[in-house]
Parts: sequence; structure tokens; C-alpha cells
Amino acid sequence: MEKFSKWRDSGTGIQPFLQPVPARTQQSAAASVFGVIKTYAVGPVASVVRLVALAAIAALDVVTSALGALLVVPKVRRGYSRLTRSALARLALFIMGFHTIDRKTVSLRKGRRSTTTTHRVESGDVIVTNHTSYIDILWLVARYNPVFVELDNASTRVRPVSMWTALRAPARATPALLPASEAQDLGSLLRDARVKHLGPVVVFPENATTNGRALLQLLPVFEDMANLDEKARVYVMALKYPAQAFSPVYSLGNQFVHLFGVCMQVYNSLVVRMLDPEECPRMKDAPALCDEGKEPVDVDDAVADRLMQLSRLRMTKLTAMDKRDFL
Repeated sequence: MEKFSKWRDSGTGIQPFLQPVPARTQQSAAASVFGVIKTYAVGPVASVVRLVALAAIAALDVVTSALGALLVVPKVRRGYSRLTRSALARLALFIMGFHTIDRKTVSLRKGRRSTTTTHRVESGDVIVTNHTSYIDILWLVARYNPVFVELDNASTRVRPVSMWTALRAPARATPALLPASEAQDLGSLLRDARVKHLGPVVVFPENATTNGRALLQLLPVFEDMANLDEKARVYVMALKYPAQAFSPVYSLGNQFVHLFGVCMQVYNSLVVRMLDPEECPRMKDAPALCDEGKEPVDVDDAVADRLMQLSRLRMTKLTAMDKRDFL
């Protein structure tokens, strides 16, 4: 308990690293019996069947990705990838119990309603979101088939990683520094993604997963001018996993055991809230790119403010390096 209390944020009193535990509630006899049957009989069998199906999808993804690599025209390769990998990711989510996704575009301005309107996120744009589970990766692939990156905690340079690396990243400690030979400026990656039609770039500014109870301190990704691209649009998003029993949130522990638990559930829930693009901060308003005579905007502060409001979570003083020490 001493270790856990050490990593409790002093300002909010929140411990953002421990796995969420279902609240204890008084259940009826029928509900208790159903819970026992699900946990010890039906659930494990269903989980094994689902895991076999997921393994088949993973193998199919490897094959389709290898075939897609043979396509030389960037637009054609991108279209093929959206058709295959995105479809397989959505199928994987469905098998895991995410039958529907509660997705809405939200306005933070008073008097404006939330909508289900979709916005076209282009290659070379930036999606900034919180990170609470490897399932985040699957949904982002299903919806956008983006480029994922790891962040250097000192320089905020980035390293593009594959979907499979991004899926496994929550199970290991966040690297403090990236190899200099593999890191690059975010701005150059955005321009490369736009020219080569690689998809939008996803940035997790917390640089580690949490248990969804609070946000970690965000890295100042947009502070360095080299990380800016005035043509790229910034989209702010918040992901949550409402759960009454086993939570899809994954902050620490054995990833396979957690996946087994997720697949035991009858259904799982994912809530996605995207900020209205008109209210998202713009890179071209950053001090380094702002036109003369206009009021510059601290993009990092704006992103943090929007993300807190959108997710309805408080921000702690803890960082990804604190989680690394915790693990």
C-alpha cells in the first residue's frame, strides 16, 4: 500500500496507474448465480473461442498487409489498407464485444449540441487523444488507419511504429529516450504522411496509459517549431470505457490475461468524443507560425484545456516517467 500511496497525485488525490476495480454492489440471488456461471463456465469458453477468432484475424492481417506492400501507387495502397486493415480491426472489436461504438462530435461552446456528424480527417493531420488501453489502437485503426508514434520524453521528437508495436506498447515501460537515429521531428513526419498518403498521425501526449480516472501531464509536443506544420489540422479526441464489471481499461499487468478477461464479457462499451474541428487549436496560430498582428496561441496549453474539458478528467502532476518508475 505504501508503494501505491506514493504514486497518488497530491493535487487531486487520484492514483492513475492501478487497474480499475468494479465497485462492490449488492446483487440479487439471480444476478449472483449468473455472475458465477459467466465467470467460471460460459465466460472462459467464450473467451477461448473469441481468442481463436482474433488469432485468425491477426494472421489474415499479416497476409493482406504483405500483399498491400506490393502496391506501388500511394493512393491505391492507402485505399487498399483502409479496405482491409480497418475492416479487420472493426471485426476484431466486434468479436471482443464492442458491438457498437458511441461516437459523437462535441462542442464545448454553450448552446451548441453534440452531433454524430463525421469529419474527414486527412493524411498528415494530427489526432491528439488520451490513452487508456491497447483497444484504443484497434478503434483508431478501424476508423482512420493512422500512423502511430512514440514520443521522446526529453526532445518530444517522434518515432513511427507499426500497429502491432502500438498494440504491445501499453504492456511495457515507456522508453525515456528514443534512439537518435530513429527519432524525427513531428513536422517532417506530417509532411511525409500527407505526400505519401500514409494517413493521419496519432499522438498520445501523456506517453503512457492510465486507468482512465485522470490525465497525466502532457508532453509539450507543439512547443518546438520543428514539430509544427501549418497545413496539418489538429483533432482532439477523448476515449472512455464505461464498465460495471471487468474494465477494458489496461494500465498494467499481463496483457494476455487482460485480453482474456475482456473476451469473457458478454459485451463491452467504448465512448468516443471528438471535439468540433472549429474549436480545435490550430498549429498556424502557434507563436512560431502566427501571422503578424494576430494573437498567438500556445497550442500545447490549448490542447490540454480542450482534452480536460472533453474527457471531463482532471490533470495530475504525474508523468509517463512516474509510471515508468511505478512499474
